Amino acid sequence: MKKGFLVAAHGSRRSEANDQVNSVVDKLKKYFQTDMFEPAFMELAKPSIGDGIKALADKGMEELVVYPFFLFKGMHFKKDVPEEIEAGIAALGKEIPWRMLEPIGLHPDIFDIVKDMMYDEVMASIEATKVEPGAIEDKSMELIETFLEEGDIPEDRRPVVKRVIHTTGDFDFLRNMVFHDDAVSAGMKAIGEKRAIYTDVTMIQSGINKRFGHEVSCILKDPDVIKLAEEENITKAAAGIRSLGHKLDGNIVAIGNAPTALITLVDMIKNDGVRPALVVGIPVGFVNAKESKVCLTTQNEVPYITNRGAKGGSTVAAAIVNAFIKVLFIDK
Repeated sequence: MKKGFLVAAHGSRRSEANDQVNSVVDKLKKYFQTDMFEPAFMELAKPSIGDGIKALADKGMEELVVYPFFLFKGMHFKKDVPEEIEAGIAALGKEIPWRMLEPIGLHPDIFDIVKDMMYDEVMASIEATKVEPGAIEDKSMELIETFLEEGDIPEDRRPVVKRVIHTTGDFDFLRNMVFHDDAVSAGMKAIGEKRAIYTDVTMIQSGINKRFGHEVSCILKDPDVIKLAEEENITKAAAGIRSLGHKLDGNIVAIGNAPTALITLVDMIKNDGVRPALVVGIPVGFVNAKESKVCLTTQNEVPYITNRGAKGGSTVAAAIVNAFIKVLFIDK
């Protein structure tokens, strides 16, 4: 079904306020690379909710998703907007299924938004405290743990999420990491058995802890890989993964840089029966990074750890693998 997305706001007599809503919609179109977004206002501004629905219908919409640009679930959310949606669909003369998402005030990131807007004012009144060098990591982990307690993260996944946040300083990973149901158990087993770890780039290879005898390989610079990339007109990272073939079976693959490598690996899993023990698929970037991660989640044969969105990278991939090593060989 072709979805249409309506961003519904209250509307204001101040054109600047309405322009901000229109700007958000324009950015959504650019981000998702689709024109199936329309703004709409309940009152005091145009287009109306009915106008927005018609504009989406004219583009071939078969299902409507409404984002209520409100803070909380007040009467507009509960009554007024739904009534206008129903009227707008009725005016089309055909049935279109629709649903409304949660308002922004219920999103967990609302705390981060308020925090960021108050940050400079609050921090200007706080003095740095002295922390002993050896206690810095412990103190960092304690702070991260307080946020983990508030999140709905299963206990076995916490060491991975904690290590990623500690490495990046980015609490977005608290909410955007995606685990296959068997990912942690598969990762623990493979790391415990010291299975080989293959990476798409040398930066991950360098970042993974090798003190306990784990073999970490990257064949990105292998002459045969370079030749294959040139002959097939593919990236060296994709050529490297393809050339490994069934050598990946039973081992860990960590991809943090190249979406092409992750897409190639998923294709090998689906079509060639390649079966790594675990795929850490977390490439960073704006071109096919998000899409490659979604691609990874479309298969269920191989456990995986990934995330939603453009964030990721070699340091994140290394941090995930190192989290397993820490649990099994350092914290034991």
